[in-house]
Amino acid sequence: MSDSGDSHYLVTAEEGYDTEFRSYPDDAWYSVQLLLEGERSEKLRVKYDEFPAESDNVFLADNFKSEDELHDFLGRFRKVSAQLQDPNCSKVVKGMRVCASDSFAAGEVLFYDAIVDDVLRKKHSNLNGQEECECIFLLFWLHGPNVGNLANKGVADICLLQDSELHPKLIYFMEISMQNIVKALPDFVPGTTSDDLVCNIVARLRETNGRPLSGSLRQGKYAQRSLSEVWPPQGTCDNRQDTDVGGDKRLYVILVQNLEKDLSSSAVSKFIHEQTSIATQVYIFPSLPWEPYTNGVIMMDCKKDVEQLFGFLQCPNQFTVSSNGRPLVATEKLSLNDHWTLMLKSPNKLLNRREGGFSSELKVVCSGTEEYKKAKELRDLFLQFTDHQKRLYKKLCTEETSISSIPNYLQL
Repeated sequence: MSDSGDSHYLVTAEEGYDTEFRSYPDDAWYSVQLLLEGERSEKLRVKYDEFPAESDNVFLADNFKSEDELHDFLGRFRKVSAQLQDPNCSKVVKGMRVCASDSFAAGEVLFYDAIVDDVLRKKHSNLNGQEECECIFLLFWLHGPNVGNLANKGVADICLLQDSELHPKLIYFMEISMQNIVKALPDFVPGTTSDDLVCNIVARLRETNGRPLSGSLRQGKYAQRSLSEVWPPQGTCDNRQDTDVGGDKRLYVILVQNLEKDLSSSAVSKFIHEQTSIATQVYIFPSLPWEPYTNGVIMMDCKKDVEQLFGFLQCPNQFTVSSNGRPLVATEKLSLNDHWTLMLKSPNKLLNRREGGFSSELKVVCSGTEEYKKAKELRDLFLQFTDHQKRLYKKLCTEETSISSIPNYLQL
């Protein structure tokens, strides 16, 4: 967090705290104002609503080393989500993604995304001529200290995500950053532009970034207390303000099975980002022609993200399925050593499937639907099949060990 006295702000009078940012210290959403600074607008200042100036974050365009790093960063921004109003509680339905407040000790209130696991509808009351919603919303937290847990919330705790385009200042900052990324490429030719990469990242963000506000009433995320009091900064996955965003990190993976053979890596990454805001690398393994499914790994460099995603994929009240209804099965999460990290990061070692030639997509099906019932039956059958394979393999290994322990002259 820093100030930049010699910089000039690019801001107009009508602009305010119309953007949400998922901060690095505690992973919570805050209402922020965006300011471009520097001679080339190469600095992006993020000002938090109702926080002092020393809480500002300043991000440098020079610090982004790749398109993926920049995409992950820009994916932390969206327009401010709208407070759910009592008469409109019917808009919130099972399986929907919302932004909701979560309370902690000493009056701390922070905002995190969640999936609506269930809704208990109740008759609304009337207080002084005002309709009051009495419904209870059961939420499954997607990130934050209570990730993977369920919580009962009321209408006052819930905000609705809105469709939005990328903020113009973020697009401008992205263009400056992409110019630096292109110039740093080994095969950079002077005179070339970053237009193609800019168009690519804008398209990716438009696919994954549809959220927040329009309306006359000012909306906002007014968190109580400091940005980092829930989690200290040293416990975060990353702290990109005023620092280099590159660097080696330990690799964490989730093993996934029962994937459609025509499912691409990019389709999986896109789905995960849409549902959880987590940036991942996905590798899908080749399979034999007669095998009905294939397997893969989802890679991250943040242990907290692994816990969040694993909880999402194993939530008992929903399944992630293909367009054909085949359920994705997350079986294990691992922290890999340097040897495996090097191998998995090498593009020559694994098949990182692109879009071409692959058509299957992923979606979430929720408890109580026919799709969920079918997915559960298929998941259970798959787990029975893999369990049978494991027991058979163990039996064969035991028999082989038993034979090898017999002296040669006694073996037939």
